[in-house]
Amino acid sequence: MKEEPGTVPEHPAVPPALEPYLRHGPVRRTPVAPQRPRKSVTREWIESLTFTVVFVLLFTNFVAQATQVPTESMMPTIMVGDHFFLDKLAFPANYPEFIRPLLPERGLERGDIVAFNAPDGGTIPFVKRIIGMPGDEIEIRDKVVYINGERLTEPYKIHVFNDVYTDDPWTPAGLKIRDNYGPKTIPPDSYFMMGDNRDNSNDSRYWGFITSDDVIGKPLFVYWSFEGGAYTPGRRSLVDRIEGYASVAVNFFDQTRWFRTGRMIR
Repeated sequence: MKEEPGTVPEHPAVPPALEPYLRHGPVRRTPVAPQRPRKSVTREWIESLTFTVVFVLLFTNFVAQATQVPTESMMPTIMVGDHFFLDKLAFPANYPEFIRPLLPERGLERGDIVAFNAPDGGTIPFVKRIIGMPGDEIEIRDKVVYINGERLTEPYKIHVFNDVYTDDPWTPAGLKIRDNYGPKTIPPDSYFMMGDNRDNSNDSRYWGFITSDDVIGKPLFVYWSFEGGAYTPGRRSLVDRIEGYASVAVNFFDQTRWFRTGRMIR
């Protein structure tokens, strides 16, 4: 059919699906990344628990650890019931043999309090004070310590007994060396350890010297102190554990030594 002049040509109806293209051009769709399958609650819990366990093991074995002294051997510096943090960073006894040459040297000085592997092969570390250094000549005469012939000033020590055991034939050997020892020269890389409670301490007088490879760490400060009696470390029955925890819970406020909280151990 021939169109008349001045008229607008008719167009066929546009399908609704094509209207966006005519108005705005082609519609661009942003690609959507495929969603990862969500972890189950059980898997998330296991991963979190695993990370926590690994972190705690690494931290307590190589950096710092909460510990305590089970006996009165370090009184009055460390009381029975004092709970304190132990600085273990870079001390050789905490690392495998092949790593030790790579560790930075941690200096040890006379008067330092350190924790070290039990000389008797036990699992409970000992905590004592360094009295003799490598190469020193150490001697104890009537409870007084002499280093290289000079009397050692020790404001931290105490004696709970006034009597002095001499070198008499009827005096037991263990009592003789308690009050009189040496003189002996300390070997290289070895240290003579003693407790501050001199009459009640199992130390180098009885089992000899330690080396730097035996040292586990240095006590830092007391974070909690509970007034309880001395105890024998070792395995306890479930009933004993429950009774112990119950006693602490009941007497927490009146038997906690609040004045010792935060005290530095030196």
